[in-house]
Amino acid sequence: MTAINEDQKTFWNGQGGETWVSGQEEMDRFLAPFSDELMVHAAPQAGEHVLDIGCGTGETSLRAAEAVGADGAVHGVDISVPMLELAKARAAAAGLSQARFSVGDAQSDALGEPVDLVISRFGVMFFENPVTAFGNIRAHVRPGGRMVFACWQPVRENEWVHVGLGIAKKHVEFPPPPDPYAPGPFAFADIERTLGLLTEAGWRNAKASPFAAKLNQGETARDGAEGLMLRGPISRALAEASEAQKAAVLHDLTEALEAKIIDGAVRLDAAIWIVSADA
Repeated sequence: MTAINEDQKTFWNGQGGETWVSGQEEMDRFLAPFSDELMVHAAPQAGEHVLDIGCGTGETSLRAAEAVGADGAVHGVDISVPMLELAKARAAAAGLSQARFSVGDAQSDALGEPVDLVISRFGVMFFENPVTAFGNIRAHVRPGGRMVFACWQPVRENEWVHVGLGIAKKHVEFPPPPDPYAPGPFAFADIERTLGLLTEAGWRNAKASPFAAKLNQGETARDGAEGLMLRGPISRALAEASEAQKAAVLHDLTEALEAKIIDGAVRLDAAIWIVSADA
């Protein structure tokens, strides 16, 4: 196991997974426009079998389970045990016995029986070797099946990222920028490269549709700032910051978000790609 892969598993089974679990309702609200758009494009049908890569706490898996009905099946896979435990509890509470969840690495692990549809909401950008990973996923899709996933457009198109990043960098030292194609939230932002990776992995008819929305970051500027610091892209850098540094970031970020309140909530611009391909 490489250092990058080990780092991802450690993070999502520790701080990353725990903070997501504690803020599950907030995160699902924040990402709701993208979950909606993903499901429109994926359009799971009654009776279909669906694989959800990087399913997290289960939001998209549960939506798919409702769509496929009792005659269908949904298998959610993730590397985060705490997130999967919450996903299982949510499925049980909703009476969706057709949804099951398991720990797995889509890059290399066996992913169960062949499916009709693969979906992912921001769960595929962390692959160390995307071609190998997408090849493994394709091997678990029936002939004629399809894949639809959401990935982020570049940082410059995502205010929810650069507003906090710009402020945090004034108070906290950040490491040098990583390789833009390294595993991470924006690894697939270069959409032409991403479509090329899918083609190289054996997928057909790869294409992408842009989608933009204003995300609900909370009712108050303080709520929004705290959420970005706890679960946003600056959270890992702030984990090692002093209390004085965190207080300074919170103050400045809260002040900046005051100007972003629209109709009773902090609303920040965000943009993604909806990518689809055929097996």
